[in-house]
Amino acid sequence: MSLTPPLFFPIPVQTVNDQSFLHIMRASHVIKGASSNLMCGQLRETATNLEQGAAAANQIETSAHEAEILKENVKKMFEKLKTAVDNYHKFLDSVGI
Repeated sequence: MSLTPPLFFPIPVQTVNDQSFLHIMRASHVIKGASSNLMCGQLRETATNLEQGAAAANQIETSAHEAEILKENVKKMFEKLKTAVDNYHKFLDSVGI
C-alpha cells in the first residue's frame, strides 16, 4: 500500500491577498498538528514555518515586487515541507511500516 499523500497538488498563488495563502496556511496547520501527534519534529517545524510564512503573506498589502518575493519564500518553504514528508516516508520504510 502506498502512503503517498494527496498533498502536493499545484496551488495557484496570484497575489499576496489571494485566498491561496489562506488555504496553504490552513493545510500547513493540519500537517503541523498531525506531525506533532506522530512525534515528527522536522515535519512539524517545517509545517510551522510554512504556516507562518503563508499567514504573513496573507495579511499584508505589498507592491507587486514584494508580492513576488513573498510568493517565492512560500514556495521555498513548501519545497522544504515536501522534503520533510519524503524523509518521514523514508523513516517509515526503514522501520518496516
